[in-house]
Amino acid sequence: MIYTVTLNPSVDLFVYMENLMYGRNNRIKTEKTVPGGKALNVSRILSQLRIPTVATGYAGGFQGEFIKDWLQKDGIMTDFVQIKNENRTNIKMIMGDTETTINSRGPQISENEVNELIYYLSRVGEGDTVIMGGSVPPLKEKDIYARMISVCKANKANFVIDIPAEYLLNAVKQGPLLVKPNDDDLEIMFDKKMSTTKDLVKYGLKIIDLGAKNSIVSLGENGSLFFTEDKKVYRAYSIKGDVKNTIACRDAMIGGFVGTYMRTGDPLESYRVSVAAASATAMVEDLPTAESINDLIPKVNIEKLQ
Repeated sequence: MIYTVTLNPSVDLFVYMENLMYGRNNRIKTEKTVPGGKALNVSRILSQLRIPTVATGYAGGFQGEFIKDWLQKDGIMTDFVQIKNENRTNIKMIMGDTETTINSRGPQISENEVNELIYYLSRVGEGDTVIMGGSVPPLKEKDIYARMISVCKANKANFVIDIPAEYLLNAVKQGPLLVKPNDDDLEIMFDKKMSTTKDLVKYGLKIIDLGAKNSIVSLGENGSLFFTEDKKVYRAYSIKGDVKNTIACRDAMIGGFVGTYMRTGDPLESYRVSVAAASATAMVEDLPTAESINDLIPKVNIEKLQ
């Protein structure tokens, strides 16, 4: 089974506006509300690809019920830890080609709620994959991701990480199936300015040296780099189209990669599907269908760099 763990899920309010006048009354053209959170989005992509998944993490209040109800209507199994406080609401303001995001910190998580999630994850075993993604809500736990990774390793489960940069370096050393930083994350991890493709390749390979089995480094509109366990390096560019939403593209990459890898065990084909999934996501306002992803797979051009 594939479990996705979102520590700080949200209700995301997308508002579409002509312009924004500070200090004045502004009107919204259209709006929509969807569940948000990196790993949660991965569950939604996996569901489109007909891959069973269980979404877990923390849920509380009206927002938590909204998130669970939405996922269940999409046929996604949910098993969240119920928390005392309510989940956050984030605002995604879109004006033309400009996206402005206002994110809340999230609810305070108690020590008991932390322990309850760790206990829940103790059910995973060999053959399972745990995908961890997103920000960490306010809690006393110094590194909750390290605890979750320890549980996965003790139970011989695979794990995938797309977590804040400050946690990445230690997590990479634990041997994830896939790690998904972007170029900014690399700079924070290694305290090094990534000025050239050569720099990106050097430090992308360092992630493999440290223990990751595969790594995708996303580069925004410049595509992505893919590093394999045997130190092959590939590059692919996003497929051009009418860009409507880039917020969940990296989540779609993980879903495309993991869903394909679980079926085929082929890292390069998994990368191809991940690029198609990210490109399809950029062309829609929420998340793409399996059909739109599959339509783009033949258009993905992968170049081997070394």
